Amino acid sequence: MSTVTAGSVPITHIYYPHNAATPIRFAAEELCRYLQVSLGVNLMLGEGMAERGSFFLTTPELTEEASDVVGSFPDRQYDRCAIAAHDGVVWLVGENPRSVLYAVYDLLREKLGASFFAPGPEHEVVPQADQLSFGDNEILVRGSAFALRDYGGSFSAELIDFTTKNRLNLVIASDYHDVPLAEIRRRGLLLRGPGHIWARLLPDESLFNEHPEYFPLQDGERKPNGRTACFSNPEVRRIFRENLRAYLREFPHWDIFAFWAEDTQDPYYCSCPDCAQMSLPDWYVLLVNEAAEVLAEELPHAHLEFIGYHGTREVPTRKWHLFENGQRMLFDFCGGYTRDIYHPLATGTGGSAKVYGMYRNWLEYLEEIGFQGQRLLMEYYNLCEWPNQGPRGRALLWPLEVIREDTQAYLQDGWDGLSDWFCQQRQCFPSPFYVWAWLQFYTDPTITVEALKDTFYPSYFGSVGEAVREYMDVLEDTMHARTSAENLEQVRALAARLEAIPDPGDAQIERRLRTLRIHHEYCVLLKEIFLAFIGGDAAQWNALEQPFRDFFEVTHREALASELIQCPPNWAHTWYDWLANGTRGQLETLVQDDTLH
Repeated sequence: MSTVTAGSVPITHIYYPHNAATPIRFAAEELCRYLQVSLGVNLMLGEGMAERGSFFLTTPELTEEASDVVGSFPDRQYDRCAIAAHDGVVWLVGENPRSVLYAVYDLLREKLGASFFAPGPEHEVVPQADQLSFGDNEILVRGSAFALRDYGGSFSAELIDFTTKNRLNLVIASDYHDVPLAEIRRRGLLLRGPGHIWARLLPDESLFNEHPEYFPLQDGERKPNGRTACFSNPEVRRIFRENLRAYLREFPHWDIFAFWAEDTQDPYYCSCPDCAQMSLPDWYVLLVNEAAEVLAEELPHAHLEFIGYHGTREVPTRKWHLFENGQRMLFDFCGGYTRDIYHPLATGTGGSAKVYGMYRNWLEYLEEIGFQGQRLLMEYYNLCEWPNQGPRGRALLWPLEVIREDTQAYLQDGWDGLSDWFCQQRQCFPSPFYVWAWLQFYTDPTITVEALKDTFYPSYFGSVGEAVREYMDVLEDTMHARTSAENLEQVRALAARLEAIPDPGDAQIERRLRTLRIHHEYCVLLKEIFLAFIGGDAAQWNALEQPFRDFFEVTHREALASELIQCPPNWAHTWYDWLANGTRGQLETLVQDDTLH
């Protein structure tokens, strides 16, 4: 049997304090489970003290001695933890219960070479080892660069497990039914939501006949629209607050209550003379303040999130005093859905100039009004898949160097958290590298893309990892090059590189290579479609529509069942859908853009 030692002392037990919180107990179970997988050892597990010959999982709050063993945690990091061998005990100490769980996963990565590349055990790598040893007084200290780290999308227990193993701490959901709450709580994560909630808070449409004045005036006529109301009417805001109160009593488990207006670029706010006295962002902040008062009464532990999105990307015209100076608020700027995603935001290329101006305006506005809450930046790199980014984006070859540079800038500008609307529960096409690497920047934005490749390719593709890495590097360059007949042939020719990769002698790695071959087929199809479009070859364009629409859902559905959840991936049909909706002129204009390929 394999052994675990601290100095010369064999480790046989895993202990935690008797009053340890659920995440600490779960962390002990995870440590026990993965040590059995990697080393084949079965350590005794339960409540106890920091005895020689044991792992001991705790926080300084539970065990005063822990601070003496691990010392102080580094400044300007979050969810900090330490792994320290001292006098025959291996201490796993977190600054909070959730951080103790991170300490377990950090130990598995640092000491055993484990990696958690995507949701599901088939996308984890846990090497077999003969021994796990800790030197006398050895210590590892880890933390994350951002306080709030979120993966936006449709959640499952499997996805929650994956994101936690990669040090994310927020789960966003549109309702409790979207996520397994028990899995969130046992990991000590924060639950954020519900987001676009206003339809549940507005006066009911049944009141329209008796009280048409409650509803927005649009084009000279009052009518319900399910998105807004006549907010200059005090009775409307009273109903709005009481509906909010009722909602919070029905769903009291939010840690961050996301108070977002409905998701529409044209919100049809009321245009009556009284409502017209203030701008849309000003009305929004007024409602934010009133909602914050209700939240403080109903869920005093929770924070209220307000959002710079669509009509509220512009700052208010008035200098508002936020409820309690915003101490229990989170501002979420979501301006980037109209930016150029293939260059850093601050460069101001394409639509980024306008977005960056709004970004800077909000930073200045919050400082001017003395905002004392937290700030979160939500990105939309997944929109690389929209038609205005060409075939390179639609191949899910996302610009990691841009993401890294943006992340460093956001940290320098003082943002407390990062999020992105990833959308997918699992995205391993062409491999999990892009999503996994992206998440690593949330903890360490200084890590290089090449260093991440050094970890990923040999771990995920084994003996053929270097050959796959070389292929992917060339594929990225070729897909990012401007589309032409010559470029299309260059993409096609890369099939030979794939076929030249030797047999890995491993069925799982062979499946992963099969996914790369399917992805290459997709890349060729995308270039063919785009070349037909820019060349005005209507017959070829039309002939390729069905193969494009069938690619994920019919042709390769079975082969990609464990790689893509949901299937098809977001935006899979948009090129042809945009044309069906009469937007060819917009696409033709975009084709002339130097940033489109």
